[in-house]
Amino acid sequence: MTPKLAPPKTPRRSNTRLCRRIGPGLVALAMLTASCSEQGTKGQVIATVNGQEITPQDLQAEARSSAALAKADSSILLQRVIARALLAQAAHNRAMDRYPGYPADVARLKQDLIAQRLVRSSLKPPPTPTSADLAKVMADNPYTFARRESVTVDDINMLPPPGSVETLESLKYPSDIMARLTRLSIPNSRRTLTFDTAKVPAPLAARLSTAPVGELFFVRNDNELSAMTVLERSPSAQPPEEAAATATQIFEGVKVQQQIEALVGQLRSQAKIVYTNGFVPAHKAQASATLDRGR
Repeated sequence: MTPKLAPPKTPRRSNTRLCRRIGPGLVALAMLTASCSEQGTKGQVIATVNGQEITPQDLQAEARSSAALAKADSSILLQRVIARALLAQAAHNRAMDRYPGYPADVARLKQDLIAQRLVRSSLKPPPTPTSADLAKVMADNPYTFARRESVTVDDINMLPPPGSVETLESLKYPSDIMARLTRLSIPNSRRTLTFDTAKVPAPLAARLSTAPVGELFFVRNDNELSAMTVLERSPSAQPPEEAAATATQIFEGVKVQQQIEALVGQLRSQAKIVYTNGFVPAHKAQASATLDRGR
């Protein structure tokens, strides 16, 4: 069996400590080109892809990218890195990194990476919820708990052109919609879908749970429009132990989000943020107008 790669736990480490944490499999690969010494870290090359060097640091980054890869074999990590390098090189050769928004996309990804590290280092473990906390979570999320259902629908998904949405929504029957879509050559697909109300946004869960069986209703999603007809629904409540575990996850998620919002709020209060005309937030504009009137 190929030895497993153990990703480092801290961003700062000496070269000697790095070699100990990389794991025997990766060290063996690295020893083919360099030794784990104070001078050799940057020279370790595991493979090259059209001249692009792949190093132990690249495998470490791959292992850190998801929990599923944290203990993956170094050979698996290496092949993933090679595959991505090949795809990136092909994309570059086709000028796919030259679209106008590319620099902004790269900057966003870099900011997101370092911002996540700050958030993770700042978060405190959420408190243990009380029975009252869990009861409130369950009451606030009825379609995840007491009213959780499995709902099967006939779904007609379409991409209507501008100005035609209201006309389509005036139709009452799926057959009329399909005839209109065919006549206007509007792209569409029709299929039977089953939804778990605990796993869809609350507004959609409410529509799925309350719409009469056989009655058509519409759901908008950006440029898409879905015409849904409930075919059948059945209760899908969790056993008490599972419900409590789900409620605990929701409670902890809310507490973590509150910490993130508090951190952003603190940083915002300490920052100098200047908006140009047309981008001033509504609450800022109202406060400024009130201040001007008081002068």
